[in-house]
Amino acid sequence: MTLRSTAYLEIDINGGDTTGVFELREDLSDTGDVTKNYLLSNRGQRFREAFDIGTDLLPDDVADADLENRKGYHVDGGSGHYQETLSFAASPGDEWGDGSTNPDDPDDINKTDATGSDLIAMKQVFEWFVTQSKSDSSGGTRLHIGEWNDGTYSGTGEAGAFGQPMPVAINESSITYDPDKPAAIEGSITLTWTSMFPNVDLQGSFDSGLNDIADFVQDF
Repeated sequence: MTLRSTAYLEIDINGGDTTGVFELREDLSDTGDVTKNYLLSNRGQRFREAFDIGTDLLPDDVADADLENRKGYHVDGGSGHYQETLSFAASPGDEWGDGSTNPDDPDDINKTDATGSDLIAMKQVFEWFVTQSKSDSSGGTRLHIGEWNDGTYSGTGEAGAFGQPMPVAINESSITYDPDKPAAIEGSITLTWTSMFPNVDLQGSFDSGLNDIADFVQDF
């Protein structure tokens, strides 16, 4: 099921023992940005001319191709990135933290939950989660938006087309409290779609590699 007008950002802290859920729904706008990197980018005429100098390695179909009109060959390197930039507003009625406080009591606030609390508390709790989170390919930050959802927040339990939230890394976030707008805080956050680490001992492999390098340097 599509989440059409609301997004939910889940942020883990304390080694995954605490999960904050942030409901982003008021004035929500979503911008996707795809940047692709190429091993060979827009190289046609130069590619052919380089091989024409003292070599006949190019196949005839390539050598005889019409590349005069500023066209070129591209080889996709499989790299680049996909980013989501969300602009939103949030008010005290939105889910805002790990659910450890009473949302009906505006004075019940702690550093991991500000649901039902004042706007300053909401701003600072969100910033606390962002600063304390390990936002990387370990899966500690997840965005439920559109078809990227597992049904947790759909109301029906029905997942979107991708069947899971988007694993993301937080690049930048900004939350503003404006006294002239006492009903809501406004914010923006830029997230990069990230791959999940395989189930291997990455730290052990990294340490082993450093040890091998140290042994190699000592041999010199």
